[in-house]
Amino acid sequence: MTNSYLVCKVGKDDVQVIIDGLPKTISRQFKEADQVVALARNFNVSKDQDERNAILEKVKTLLTPANRIQHQTDGRFEFDGGNKMYLKGTTDPIPNFLAKKLMKWLEEGVPLDGLVNFWKHLLLNPDKTVRRQLYGFLEHNGHPITDKGYFLAYKACKVKKVYDTETGEEKVQFKYNEDTGEQEEKYTQSLTFAPYHSGAHGMVIKCGTPITMPREECDSDPERTCSAGLHVGSMEYVHDFGYSDGVILEVLVSPRNVVAVPTDYNNTKMRTCEYFPIAISNGENENIYLESDYTAFDHKQMKKDLQEYESAKREQIKDLETELAQNSEISASLMA
Repeated sequence: MTNSYLVCKVGKDDVQVIIDGLPKTISRQFKEADQVVALARNFNVSKDQDERNAILEKVKTLLTPANRIQHQTDGRFEFDGGNKMYLKGTTDPIPNFLAKKLMKWLEEGVPLDGLVNFWKHLLLNPDKTVRRQLYGFLEHNGHPITDKGYFLAYKACKVKKVYDTETGEEKVQFKYNEDTGEQEEKYTQSLTFAPYHSGAHGMVIKCGTPITMPREECDSDPERTCSAGLHVGSMEYVHDFGYSDGVILEVLVSPRNVVAVPTDYNNTKMRTCEYFPIAISNGENENIYLESDYTAFDHKQMKKDLQEYESAKREQIKDLETELAQNSEISASLMA
């Protein structure tokens, strides 16, 4: 490796590294940017060819995306020799959308736990076709991903009416201005809410309480846009969905529980079998609900889902073994 040269041009926002005439650009926010610059200085002052070769190899390692990721994450990710990237110990390649976000977070020095946990949750989603749908939804709307791997979405709903148990008359829950007729009191997090559309599940909504629906009762077909499931969406979608007296709730959703992203809403709404309301976005919040409040419930449900999955797979294996034994017996009789 003789006669190689290494040059670094440090700009305001990025560093251009030129190795033997081939340029590569990295962000100044990239964790190892200063290290690359320091290595370039050492390369150009060293007279020892072996040392220069070793420096050059180290710089190339830091500049190669696959090597860079492995170096910065202590081997949490693996590569197949091509462009496919895997979480160590798994066989499903990480999609380009998520891989690009991982690279961006690495360069900005953002901890990767949220994205890694997001991918783990998504690997547990029994419907692999949902993955592609969910990427489009998140990429289009820029929904935040939490440390535990959930993502934030929104739910348009209304205040659930309260009736007197004796008279059956509706109770007045808010004060209104006598002159303008406008509501004087703000919505609060402690109220009980209801969706705009009726259904068999999710009709009573309270912050801090998971809203669930059996997955098998949800419609997983993205071509059917208005169908069975618990609906949540982007702020763009829910803001225009309700009425003037509507309430917008912030909810946490596990990628594991996404059922479908309908095709005709420009990736702005989805059906899920579970969500966790944490706050009201257009009112007052008396309590602070965190993802840790949801995690205990989610982990319990995850364990149940895993047991059901294992049971179903064992039944499939049993059926295959029965079929194999039957076919072997028939084949043996024909060859007798």
